Amino acid sequence: MMDRNLRILCINQFFFPDSYGGVERVAYETVRRLAARGHTIDLVGQRTREGTPDVEEMYGVTAHRYGSAGGRRRFGGRTVDALRRSRPVVARLLAEKAYDLVLAHHHFPYYAYLGVARRKVVPEVITFHASFWQELRLEGADRNIGKPLESLFFGRLARRSETAGLRRADRIVVLSEFSREQLASYYPFASEKVAKIPGGVDLERFRPAADREAVRRELGLPADRSILFTVRRLVPRMGLENLIHALAEVRHAYPDVLLVVAGAGRLADELQGLVASLGLSELVRFAGFVSDDDLVKYHQAADLFVLPSLAFEGFGLVTLEALACGTPAVGTPIGATPEILRPLAPQLLLGGTEPPAIRRGIQVMLEWNSDAAAKEELRRRCREYAGATYGWDRAVDSLERLFSDLVGRAEAP
Repeated sequence: MMDRNLRILCINQFFFPDSYGGVERVAYETVRRLAARGHTIDLVGQRTREGTPDVEEMYGVTAHRYGSAGGRRRFGGRTVDALRRSRPVVARLLAEKAYDLVLAHHHFPYYAYLGVARRKVVPEVITFHASFWQELRLEGADRNIGKPLESLFFGRLARRSETAGLRRADRIVVLSEFSREQLASYYPFASEKVAKIPGGVDLERFRPAADREAVRRELGLPADRSILFTVRRLVPRMGLENLIHALAEVRHAYPDVLLVVAGAGRLADELQGLVASLGLSELVRFAGFVSDDDLVKYHQAADLFVLPSLAFEGFGLVTLEALACGTPAVGTPIGATPEILRPLAPQLLLGGTEPPAIRRGIQVMLEWNSDAAAKEELRRRCREYAGATYGWDRAVDSLERLFSDLVGRAEAP
């Protein structure tokens, strides 16, 4: 626990509950807990929903929105807003208030902050969730139009902003060993500034259901089928095509299986077409975007969560959310997934990213679940493991120690 409360400027691109991405969830879980401990926090982020106020008090912090939700439909709209429209908001806050520390969660708006605060006045910390320019490069390269304009115009800008922010920050927080290794590979100069603070899971919200059958009825899910669940953006690097192909083989051994896919994205029509072409329409249900409350319920209702990622799994928040609900999770050996699943049970880590490996892992777990006693024991272990290893309070304790060290050094004569 810190010996005094801090005034913190937190800089995001988007924030929860306006947006539901993993970065937004990590920022939300940490800043609301920091605020509950007495710290004063101004949260700056881009407007993603029309009609939301410029300034709003929520979950103990003061949120400041910039830009227009409609601007996201422009070419490069999100990036332009982050780089340009965040600047007057940040400049106003810096002129009005004296902060003890800056905490950034995205490279573009932090880059804009650097343009306003050219001279470092207070300690600055950035959380390295992933290399945005590498993700942009990967997700752009697999689009049908060849090299998309977004990658062409913003790829170099993304790398430049990442480089500038990582050089400027006093400390760089990573959530996993994978992210630490990725950072060292792309930006060797930044390695000495890294602090690993694993993310967590909200153990009060994500918890086993008192009555799983009632939850299934509420969601319109059958009570007598084995339910697989995944929640992903519908983009190529998430590996959903491989999961669907794996299901085509799983059905021969488990014809009653049902896969629920939550999430939205540009591959929605393509994935639905693949399901139809493989004759899996009765075995796959696309739930689309699901609310935060329904996400908890889907985790509670499922027999198995599947994470079929092909690349860039910087932490795996959804995996922990499943485990906290007592639902076993299997995942491909990508990113931070091995760090999360292997200590719990090696069988949960899939042998690869291809459909045969996914199929084998799913069938092993469905066979395990056929033994009622073994199934309940594993569900209990999943919940205990998530609670003992990945509670958010532990992460916030580590953040406070990091902040205290940085602020203490800055204030020392």
